[in-house]
Amino acid sequence: MTARLGIIGGYLGSGKSTLVNRLLAGVLPGRTAVVVNDFGSVNIDADLIASASGDTIELTNGCICCQISDDALRTMTALAARGDLDHVLCEVSGVGDPAQLAAWRDFPGFSPGPVLVCADATAVRRLLRDEYVGDTVRRQLTAAEVVLVTKTDLALPAETQEAVEACREAAPRARLLVQDPTDPGAAATAAFAGPVPGTQNGGAPPDDPADRHATTHRSTALEDLGPLDVAAFARVLAGQAGRLVRAKGFLQDPAGRWHEIQLSGGRVDLRPRPPGRPAPEHPVLVLIAADPDAEDILGEVRTVLLHAATSPPG
Repeated sequence: MTARLGIIGGYLGSGKSTLVNRLLAGVLPGRTAVVVNDFGSVNIDADLIASASGDTIELTNGCICCQISDDALRTMTALAARGDLDHVLCEVSGVGDPAQLAAWRDFPGFSPGPVLVCADATAVRRLLRDEYVGDTVRRQLTAAEVVLVTKTDLALPAETQEAVEACREAAPRARLLVQDPTDPGAAATAAFAGPVPGTQNGGAPPDDPADRHATTHRSTALEDLGPLDVAAFARVLAGQAGRLVRAKGFLQDPAGRWHEIQLSGGRVDLRPRPPGRPAPEHPVLVLIAADPDAEDILGEVRTVLLHAATSPPG
């Protein structure tokens, strides 16, 4: 049996992990493996996990979730050799080029699935015009065979239409899907259940140097956060939204309750960690900036956030 290999790309915070969650919940027929950058980005309900070991989680619905280790070659060749998978889906890094993993579709044991790129309806037009990340976003869209416009529930109808037009201009040969706010899973089904679009999309080869601004992305992690006032901390993070392209992590309040926090598209989302999910090993917040002075920006934001984390409530 050959597994249909699909690629999921898109800029930081565009909804890739949300799409992966829906696919793991059984959108695709047969047995599916999803390869992700980090298990922590995928919300798997505890009662769906059959077993977990090493870099693989086995789910009760027959799907598996694999983490891309330092040796991507080992991960992909192992999946190609299994022979018991109907689908394999690879989530590309938020600043990565989906065209690079797409080459695996011709590897023995795989057959071509779509290269899908998520585009945040509330942010994609702004990102395409950004001096430092525009090349990265445009390159991702150019590589797409399917573009999925996400987060339409957060966008005004006119904003969604403008996002669609921007994506159509950046990826004129791609199949374009718009997420239905009332049925977001329908787009995921449509994206991966249909035939694979043509791959001649005019994209640059993976080693093209045009994506020079990808090197402006820098990240840091705050791992020395103790229990804190999570709502107050979220407000401070929101005040830094204009300086960051992404933030994501886990916080703990003084009562010992865990919370998930994300910054994406200039918005901060704070919510309690769902019941039944395993507790994180420790509080952590990953920050990403995209600017020639990204290292300085991250240092300054880090100082502000650490001060907020250690300040008394009130």
